[in-house]
Formats: sequence, structure tokens, C-alpha cells
Amino acid sequence: MTTTSTHLQWPAFPARDAEAEGEVYVWRHNQFQDLGFGPQEAAELAVSDADLGQARYLLGAGCALELALRILR
Repeated sequence: MTTTSTHLQWPAFPARDAEAEGEVYVWRHNQFQDLGFGPQEAAELAVSDADLGQARYLLGAGCALELALRILR
């Protein structure tokens, strides 16, 4: 039996503009700072793939800030 791969074609979306990306960065930076991360850590997390929801969960469950940062990195 042979199998063939199927290729899904996803819709093309317009490229993100710099202004929208900047707004997302500022929002994420503020959210990470509100959780207790310092400005530099918040900046690092804001531009990364760090999951903000995971950060909220970890800190809400009593995880130390330093450990949460290591996990999110």
C-alpha cells in the first residue's frame, strides 16, 4: 500500500506591518512587566515565542519569578 502526502494550501495573509508589530511588542512587554519581570526580561520575553498564558499560569501557581523566566526562555 502506498501513501501520498497531501498538501494543504493555506490562505495568504497580508504581511504584518511594522506599526502593528510594534503595538504587539509594547502590549506584550507591558504584560510581562505587570507579572513582575524587570524591563530587560520583559523586553526579551516580548520579542520571543514565550507564551504569556504560560507565564501567568506559572506565576499564579506560585512559581518563583527566576524559575519562570528560565522555563519561558
